[in-house]
Amino acid sequence: MLKLSEMYAKNKDNIKRLITHTNNYLKTIDKNNIETILLSGSVIRGDYYYEPLKGCIDLTVMIKENANVTAEEIFGKDEIPPIPYHCVQWDGEYFQIAFHEFIDSERFINLPEPKKYALLESKILYDINKKYKTELVKIKKAAKDEQKQLLSNAKGYINYIVGKNEKWDKRQAYSTMHQNLNFAIQLGIKCLYYKNNKYAPADDRLLYYTFELEKLPSNYEKLMEELSKQKYNSKTDYERREKLFKEEFMAMM
Repeated sequence: MLKLSEMYAKNKDNIKRLITHTNNYLKTIDKNNIETILLSGSVIRGDYYYEPLKGCIDLTVMIKENANVTAEEIFGKDEIPPIPYHCVQWDGEYFQIAFHEFIDSERFINLPEPKKYALLESKILYDINKKYKTELVKIKKAAKDEQKQLLSNAKGYINYIVGKNEKWDKRQAYSTMHQNLNFAIQLGIKCLYYKNNKYAPADDRLLYYTFELEKLPSNYEKLMEELSKQKYNSKTDYERREKLFKEEFMAMM
């Protein structure tokens, strides 16, 4: 598996080129109604799809208060309507634009968690009044407080869902016990982000990005390999996995 740091090392020259390309593109647009522009997504993380799997450059654009303007008026026609962002092409590269009113700390805390993750990993490209830079201090404080609460909530629900397996054991429903444990492991992976003062990303990349986190269980990669193995109708194997999860995964939480 190519980890995120390895992908960046392999792709760093292309990433630098894309950032330069993005800054050049932003020079061409009318920014009179724009407060802040962030570079988000795979370019800033370093795992942008290099050839032949070319992707989109992700931008988060926040308009000024009371600005009555649309993404189409600023960036032109949406060229890929099925994608739930405003997509345009400029000089051979596609941009995927999340178009927002200004995101202050109050609006931030009500966003979906993957969006919070994306915003906090973003880089400011344009913030003429430094409004977002100032607000980001409040956002990070609110995020840290919320992450502590999310960790506490997730740990509580893990104990609840695993604790329910006693009744399934009486029914010899071992496949259900494994299923419940799988759900607990998924929540446990989210706990790793909270433990590292981060939000959890979207589910399709949830496990992948954990390998770059600073605080992880010992022998994390091997541990995840062992937890992923399961004999679906075996009580003995369930007990093996539950013991690993409780004693080696959750012990650091």
